[in-house]
Amino acid sequence: MIPLLLIDFYKATHHEQYPKGLTKMVSYYTPRMSRLKDVDKVTLFGLQGFIKEYLCDMFNTHFFCRGKRYVVDEYNRVLTYTLGPGTYDSQKIEDLWNLGYLPLEICAVPEGTRTAIGVPQIEISNTHPNFVWLVNTIETMLSATMWHTQVSAEVGYRYRQIVQEYHDLTCDDEIPVSSLLGDFSMRGQQSVESATKSSAAWLLSFRNTATVPAIPWLEKNYNCNCTKDIVGLGAISTEHSVMCSNYAIDGNEIAGVRRLLTEIYPNNNFSMVSDSYDYWNLVTKIIPQLHDDILEHNGCLSIRGDSGDPVEIIAGLPYYDMDDNAVSCITPVKHEWSMEDWVYEQAHDCDIQEDSTWIIKWRGHFYRVHIKPEWANERGGYTDNKYYFLEDYSITIEEDILPTAEEMGTVWALWQEFGGTINSKGYKVLNPHVKAIYGDSITPQRCEKIYRRLMDKGFAINNVTLGVGSFSFMCLETYDEDGDVHYSPYTRDTFGIAVKATYAEDADGNPIMIYKQPKALSWKKSQKGCCIVAEDGQSYTDEHTWEEVQNNNLLQTVFKDGVMVKETTLSEVRKRMYGGNW
Repeated sequence: MIPLLLIDFYKATHHEQYPKGLTKMVSYYTPRMSRLKDVDKVTLFGLQGFIKEYLCDMFNTHFFCRGKRYVVDEYNRVLTYTLGPGTYDSQKIEDLWNLGYLPLEICAVPEGTRTAIGVPQIEISNTHPNFVWLVNTIETMLSATMWHTQVSAEVGYRYRQIVQEYHDLTCDDEIPVSSLLGDFSMRGQQSVESATKSSAAWLLSFRNTATVPAIPWLEKNYNCNCTKDIVGLGAISTEHSVMCSNYAIDGNEIAGVRRLLTEIYPNNNFSMVSDSYDYWNLVTKIIPQLHDDILEHNGCLSIRGDSGDPVEIIAGLPYYDMDDNAVSCITPVKHEWSMEDWVYEQAHDCDIQEDSTWIIKWRGHFYRVHIKPEWANERGGYTDNKYYFLEDYSITIEEDILPTAEEMGTVWALWQEFGGTINSKGYKVLNPHVKAIYGDSITPQRCEKIYRRLMDKGFAINNVTLGVGSFSFMCLETYDEDGDVHYSPYTRDTFGIAVKATYAEDADGNPIMIYKQPKALSWKKSQKGCCIVAEDGQSYTDEHTWEEVQNNNLLQTVFKDGVMVKETTLSEVRKRMYGGNW
């Protein structure tokens, strides 16, 4: 397709609408606001890929290297029969083809920079006085290509902060933080292209992905090589078609698992989806029968749940390992302390509103605690409706029990069967032949819950690999003060991303300050004039002329007149985000 058809229809008519005599136009691409209350910065990523794919490859292949007559006729064919004859001027298309290159200059903050909301990240200007119209013509394809890539970079960054916190608490330092989460989202993304760029953005923060095309995309656009660098890593895994077809032939699950261990992957790590039938039966009955095969396997077998509550599948029920200091949790401290007192206060503190079961360890013994909220109601003073409120808790305790595998969770159950070691921070690490993995429904909240519960049970978080699916790349799950869940879909408006013209020059080179300031919506206010972005990317000044912004500006030229003039590498982008800790 001719790249100048990758536009909103109205872009085709703006050439005639601009004031006559303009010779220069400058526009800025800016995340103008954040709809995420805990996010006040946005990572720039994806621009170099956009420039190489669209402004270089597409314009050269499908515009400048095609015959002029074909290009102009195709442009006219589409617009004449859609906008209507005489509604646009195609002479500008012929003039651009005659020029032979794309007369644009693009400046940007270095990719991987997390700029404050409101700070311009990209500057677009024309380098030839006859092509003012071209500056904002590319807005549509730039915005459509960039916003989801940037959101995915922020998704990766959000998860990275959670993983980093619990890694530092529970893991030995030589465990790479970037190895603990993976992207499982490709089949649920909007398109192959969207999935590719989304996963590429994820790979700024983590190294694991199921999205194969993200690797060559990064190699092509960010100067890396998977034969020399860790661009991204995949994993061997079964799926339900594998497990179910083997069961259909063997009549049992043991034979298929043994074949995977001893014949197909005797020297490879692999994960095995384990809930095609009965997950806990596999964990407690089948895996123990394969104990010796697993220990003789020259690799790690990851047991993968795929349905149910991932927090409980991996980490079991809520767990409290109480010691003599637990009495200090009770306010006021009672002279004769009981476990029921402690549970009662914890239930109130946690605002438990559903029937819950906890496992408590006290002086070497395990207790199963059932908590049942008791609700009462009263009639409202001004209405016949009844208002329900939490009145009390009913607590029952089963003493001296042995937790079931389901109550323990997969990690603890595997520890019971295979044991392991204690790391330098005092947390348990499973025997290297086994691990847990869960690749479905891992929201940031569930990720943190899994890590917290594992830590409460004395396990390091590197005993599990978690996978982030398409839901979390396209929607954030949030909770209000009442605990009600809300879903915030990611769109271009998540960060209010837009390209706005802010500066122009007339035929004599006189500066013209342009700005937008809607009275009804203050965050839509644009910059005015040209901008200088501070070195740290957290502030900027505007109302400058073009000459004034050429020095001491974080916005640096990356593309000019059809050619990349400054490129960055994947390694450099990661370093800007995380220093040497990748």
